[in-house]
Amino acid sequence: MAGLLYKDFVGIKGKQIICILIVCTVLFLIVRLAFPGNVTTTMPGVMQESETGELVEMTVGEMSDTFIVMPSLLLIACCLMLPSTWTGAICKNDEKNKTRQFTRTLPLGKNAYIASKYIFIGIAVYILFSLETMWAIIFNSVAGDNASRQLMTACSQFLPAFCGISLLIASIELPFFITLGVKKGTVIKTAILEGIGFVVIAYLLFGNLKVFENFDIYALLTWCNEHTLFVSLFSILSPVLDIAIFGLSYRITCSINKDREVEIDG
Repeated sequence: MAGLLYKDFVGIKGKQIICILIVCTVLFLIVRLAFPGNVTTTMPGVMQESETGELVEMTVGEMSDTFIVMPSLLLIACCLMLPSTWTGAICKNDEKNKTRQFTRTLPLGKNAYIASKYIFIGIAVYILFSLETMWAIIFNSVAGDNASRQLMTACSQFLPAFCGISLLIASIELPFFITLGVKKGTVIKTAILEGIGFVVIAYLLFGNLKVFENFDIYALLTWCNEHTLFVSLFSILSPVLDIAIFGLSYRITCSINKDREVEIDG
């Protein structure tokens, strides 16, 4: 099993990815410490709208937080999609190298190959979740009391849910990729995404968009602060549900591939 996991790690160029993430984390730490958000010096002529709707001068710290919070949010967005790209990559590498056929000759359990894919993605999601949490801690360590910090705090509360979404996506992709091959699985995935995109476009063209006209980020952050119990329960329970679906996906994949003797060419 360890060999299968390491093979997938090499297949996604894991060493290069780890080096890139470490360098980015160190740079983010340096920038965060160099430009703290708790500096209260005002910037004459640079105005911003406060929570009450008044125009007030922006402080140097608020300006720093406004820019530095962006890489943190970008990391969360990237980590949400990275496991999906790795799912296709590890399965495609195995099809290219006929790895699945080779594993049948090894003294492994009949479901060891399938289990290695699910375990690898699970470990990857956990590592990304830890990295996101680290960046949030670094950002908040010297952040000021402003909207950027409130936004990062709210996102931090939902990090378990975001990671659960990654597991949910993998639980849908892996059965298709393992059973039908990456090419056919990608066609099905593309069809699903196009269907979702069609629904979104139809809503934008014919739906009621007035609900977005009065969207207020401050109101959303205030709501999260006032309903911390609900947010905490959602952040805890939604990943539990996603993990259960992830495990069910594994069982379904094992059941479908139970009697297969040859690997389907994707």
